[in-house]
Amino acid sequence: MFLFLASCQNLRTREDIRKTPQPTPSRPGVTQPRPPENVGTPPPMESDEEDVAETPPPPPAPVIPTMPKIGVILGGGGAKTYAHIGFLHELQRAKVPVYAIGGVEFAAPMAALYANKELANDVEWQMFKLKDEEVLKKSLLGGVNKNNEVTVLKDFVGVAFNRTKVEDFKIPFACPSYNLKKNQVYLMNRGGIDQLMYLCMAYPPFFKPHQNSVAGVRDITALANYLRQKGANYIVMVNVLQAPGGSKPFTLESSATDNVLWSEIAGLYNKPLPGVDTVISLDTSSYGIMDFDKRREIMNKGADSAARQLKGLTRKWGL
Repeated sequence: MFLFLASCQNLRTREDIRKTPQPTPSRPGVTQPRPPENVGTPPPMESDEEDVAETPPPPPAPVIPTMPKIGVILGGGGAKTYAHIGFLHELQRAKVPVYAIGGVEFAAPMAALYANKELANDVEWQMFKLKDEEVLKKSLLGGVNKNNEVTVLKDFVGVAFNRTKVEDFKIPFACPSYNLKKNQVYLMNRGGIDQLMYLCMAYPPFFKPHQNSVAGVRDITALANYLRQKGANYIVMVNVLQAPGGSKPFTLESSATDNVLWSEIAGLYNKPLPGVDTVISLDTSSYGIMDFDKRREIMNKGADSAARQLKGLTRKWGL
């Protein structure tokens, strides 16, 4: 009798079962996952309806500080970097104060010259002293002797900077250098500029690595972070490399390895760069990175392109 009563205590009617909340079924040994933290928008649910491609929302506009302190990065690009001089002229004409500046590859001496005296005229004067044959030696048959020792710039660097040290510059300066042996990026920001420039400028097809180092052409974010450390709160990247796939190759031959290399760099520069608030793209699509004989044209083209873009930016900055 006792056994019968105990068994009856576990009996439930269909109505009891229906009203009792049912637990979520799970497989033995499997813990139900919790929602992950800090994730983006979940993927859309599957539907029998025809898929419709949605345009991703544009990235949010950078927040402009109440008192913008502009930091400038002059991107690499061989002879195309002479457009930066036109940009610096327009920047100075618009009376935009620069709190810190950095330069990549051939733009490194341009940024250093500007940091030294804050004069675009001095940048132009010194950079046009650089001779074509110091960069690219051409044979009688039209061939080009590439990948020279970067120390061929010794006379140019000596005259342009006259043994100046970075610590003596008017505004903070740095240029990135990548050490091939240590797989490490260094921001060159102190010491004698005559030695520092070789580490920041060596890059094909112009120069061989110097002391196992080449220009840190890809290290824009590291340079941007350094400029912020020096007081800049709004970083402007000036890009002279058009997007890959244009009608004019970057080097003399579209199929050359050097052209493939610079196409990759151009692809990087034409994507969002972490740490950079605004990119100013100067139109140099009619020129290649080896057109040093057209430097004056490139500079003037850069000035025209910069003037149009700076007009709107200075209004946003309240300058």
